[in-house]
Amino acid sequence: MAGVANSERMELIVTADQFYNLVTPITDVHELNWYGLEPLGLLGDLGPSQLANLIMVCEQNNEFHIISYCQNLHAVNRPIQDAAFFRLAKGDKNPYLVFNPWADPLAPLIDEDIVAKLGCELHEIYRRLKG
Repeated sequence: MAGVANSERMELIVTADQFYNLVTPITDVHELNWYGLEPLGLLGDLGPSQLANLIMVCEQNNEFHIISYCQNLHAVNRPIQDAAFFRLAKGDKNPYLVFNPWADPLAPLIDEDIVAKLGCELHEIYRRLKG
C-alpha cells in the first residue's frame, strides 16, 4: 500500500488483488440485469451511457458504490464523469482507494529487501556492478 497526497488529489494505491478484495465488484451479469443495468461483457463492465442508471441504483441501495476505470487504466473507487467504463461494487467505499497498474506500491519494499539480502549499501552495489 502506498499513499499519494497533493493539492489536486489524494490516493491510496494498492495492488490489484488488494483493490478487488476490498471493493468487491459485482461481476454476475444476471444480478446486474436484475438491477436494470446492461453490462458490456462478462465481467460486468458498464459503459458511460449507463452512469445515470448506475447512480440511481446506488442511491436506492446504500450497500453499493461505483468503481470508475479511467482511460489511463487506473481503477478508482468513486464515480468519475469521463471514465472509460464503470462497475457496480458492494465492498469498501473508501473513495481514495486506487489501483494504478503503472505504480507498484511495494516497489520501495522490494528494493529494500534486495539491498538487505546483498548486505551492502546502494553505492557498493553500483561499484560491484560497474567493476
